[in-house]
Amino acid sequence: MATVLRFNKRWILLIGSLLVFILTCGIFGLFRKAASPAPPLPFIDSRLYWPTPIEQAICRPKIYVYKPPSTFQVPTSIQQGRCHESNYNSEIILHNQLTDPSSPIYKHYVTENPEEADFFFIPFFGACYLYNCWAESGWKWDERCDVDTKYVAPMMDMVMNEFPYWKRKGGKDHIMIHPMDQTFTYYQNNELFQPAIFLKTVGDKREKWMHRHRYHRDIVIPSTTRMIHHLRANPLDYLHPHNGQPKKGKRDIFVLFQGCCPDVQPEAEYSNGIRSLFFQYFSHYSGYEIGNVISDHEYIEKLSRSKYGLSPMGWTLDTTRIWEFMAFGVVPVVIADGIIEPFEFDVDWDSFIVRVRRDEVHRLDEILRGIDEETYQYKRQKLWEYGRRVGIEMDAWHFIARELCRMADIHAPVNLELGY
Repeated sequence: MATVLRFNKRWILLIGSLLVFILTCGIFGLFRKAASPAPPLPFIDSRLYWPTPIEQAICRPKIYVYKPPSTFQVPTSIQQGRCHESNYNSEIILHNQLTDPSSPIYKHYVTENPEEADFFFIPFFGACYLYNCWAESGWKWDERCDVDTKYVAPMMDMVMNEFPYWKRKGGKDHIMIHPMDQTFTYYQNNELFQPAIFLKTVGDKREKWMHRHRYHRDIVIPSTTRMIHHLRANPLDYLHPHNGQPKKGKRDIFVLFQGCCPDVQPEAEYSNGIRSLFFQYFSHYSGYEIGNVISDHEYIEKLSRSKYGLSPMGWTLDTTRIWEFMAFGVVPVVIADGIIEPFEFDVDWDSFIVRVRRDEVHRLDEILRGIDEETYQYKRQKLWEYGRRVGIEMDAWHFIARELCRMADIHAPVNLELGY
């Protein structure tokens, strides 16, 4: 009888302890649930925010554009023809924005009087010259078509010897564009223009390629893309202008990637092996659309339906794919350790992209599905209202001008009155 009582007493103690634990957890849970949600912080002086609104310019520099003769400049027919299809076409687009009198960029920054210029733009279309050269030689990438003797030398001779302005500051107030993967290293005579400020599409912090990026002398700019700048696909044909949501259906593709290369191996130098996981594993995941290049119409349709777009490195860290994603309101997933994105002093990239490091790519699905809907919608909204304006066809020159002002130590704030 005593044994039974002791046994029952143990059970009573255990059950009682369990009830106390449950009640305690419940009470604390009630307190937690009853706590008020934190409110958003109040608005403060906009000057204390980062990034500064783009219309609040650091200064408004005056830029003079050289006009080289047709004897050595890349013919207009090639600029508008062969080179129009190139992903290196930012050099011509930015030049045309400066030289078109009807362009707002011309009205904001260009002077026809070199004596009052703060900066001098050299219309050097080296990427177009070489792209046309490669096309005519059957895409022999090591062909150069005498670019140094027929193009670099006469262009720089004009700038350095026929005008007095290069000598004024030793070329440090001159601007050139080098939008190809290897930047200025394509040219044997590149020492001629080394003092100039380079606008380039490749920004790379890695030791192996650091010599191609000159800190505090180069400005990383957006790339062009065949879809947006050659075919002139208009996202607003597919998306509502006020919020970037599809006019038909919804964004039912969770992750999109259409590109090279299905046979890449994990140890490959190309993409540092990243794309091997895309094709060998993630292509089989629910909600993922991963494959090779498809028809333009099909790709555009998929862009308008996608939530996230994978933007992994290829031979270089940057890809033109990111600009297609941004134009169509697709949140980019950037997988490129060490990349220098365009205008990082002035663009809050992390507000509208997702970054995944190479050593975390195997967790890609876990990472993306771990992003709650509210965070995704925040990034998507920031991308549509702000991020897509970074593109070459929109506010690129305004961002370039901010960098130029810093380089020249010019602080003369002005409201550009852009209306947004």
